[in-house]
Amino acid sequence: MDLLSALHSFVRVAATGSFSAVSRETGASQPTISRHIALLEAHYGATLFARTTRSLMMTEDGRSLLPHAYEVLEILETAETALGRRRASVSGLVRLGVTTAFGLYLTGKLGKLLEEHPDLSVELVMRDGFGDLVEEGLDLAVRVGAIAEGSLIARRLGSVRRYVVASSDYLARRGTPAHPRDLLNHPCIAYSYGGSRHDWHFDCKGEENVVAASGPFRANSSEAVLQAVRSGLGIGMLPSFQVEEDIASGRLIHLFPEWTVPELPFYAVHTGPRTLPLRTRTVLDFLIDISDVLR
Repeated sequence: MDLLSALHSFVRVAATGSFSAVSRETGASQPTISRHIALLEAHYGATLFARTTRSLMMTEDGRSLLPHAYEVLEILETAETALGRRRASVSGLVRLGVTTAFGLYLTGKLGKLLEEHPDLSVELVMRDGFGDLVEEGLDLAVRVGAIAEGSLIARRLGSVRRYVVASSDYLARRGTPAHPRDLLNHPCIAYSYGGSRHDWHFDCKGEENVVAASGPFRANSSEAVLQAVRSGLGIGMLPSFQVEEDIASGRLIHLFPEWTVPELPFYAVHTGPRTLPLRTRTVLDFLIDISDVLR
């Protein structure tokens, strides 16, 4: 059992807050992870985690060691790169958590990546809503909006533009709203994670308008919202990459194009360490390359 392995276990326990989570993640037994931490504590003569039967908290000494542990692991990674060890083929499975809409968009782009790296496999775990990366066994996840968890390492990919859209059939039946305030007279299909209020914000040359979107249908799946809009149930606000083809074909109409809607930040996140395995880094680089649509 060497010091570098122990440092790797330490940074993963710090990120996940759990010995068992690191055990599941690495395939090492939980007693092995515990011995790694004990080795470090004996080596540095310090207690790194305060343990109880119900919780695991990093001590002040642990917090002091953490940035140095990251630095050591990153230096090792740099050395491996310089010596050419990372020039081997990219191989292995990367489990990537994505929203349903972005997952469908991404599926159409993955062919190029997998052709370039035939030994690489990508599994998309698609859901609208944020889960725990460690519990779900994810190597990477794509998230929209603010990142709350302090343990996550985030790389901003861009910003998601959103469009207010309706089907041409719906507008033929109900009329076309000329101003955001006209939405009060139309059923709006809210894309939500279960909240009861959904405000749509608009801005045009300094004029701001906020509409409380309401109607007889809402969903926490953007795909369900899209299908409802296509079928003429009402008006929806959806990511641009999800509706641009429908707008180009005339199936959906982009309403209020002169008004701007606040964009949402878009991130790729992982739990660390900062230096990723080659397979995961390759997928992250691919996400960065294709994210021009989000900028």
